[in-house]
Amino acid sequence: MKNEIKYELPIFSSNLEKDPVIEFEDMNIKIRIIGADERNRLREIVICFNAVLCNKHTSVRFTPKLYNSYDRIVELVDSEWLEELKSINEEYFHYWKLKHYVIYLDGVGMFQFIAQGYEVIEYE
Repeated sequence: MKNEIKYELPIFSSNLEKDPVIEFEDMNIKIRIIGADERNRLREIVICFNAVLCNKHTSVRFTPKLYNSYDRIVELVDSEWLEELKSINEEYFHYWKLKHYVIYLDGVGMFQFIAQGYEVIEYE
């Protein structure tokens, strides 16, 4: 399975100030994280996955494969999950133009999203 790094966090998930806050709004899911960067400056990052049709979270102790997603958003191209959804309803699959995104945060686990896209807002 091919994966592409789409975004690298400017902060270290091993140095988060508190647990990430997950917000659900309509079909969007936001992950809000606050932590220190390489200069030890406190920063807030909000990652918003848009038009989320599926998502899952795996605990640190039950994450079988990282897909190079440690502190990164990675897109899994031609994932098994995408293929399964396409086989269930090909018309809607093509309508939504779905992608499979993965991000792993130290001590928190892996988040996976089937979504149209994402955006990142960085606060310093």
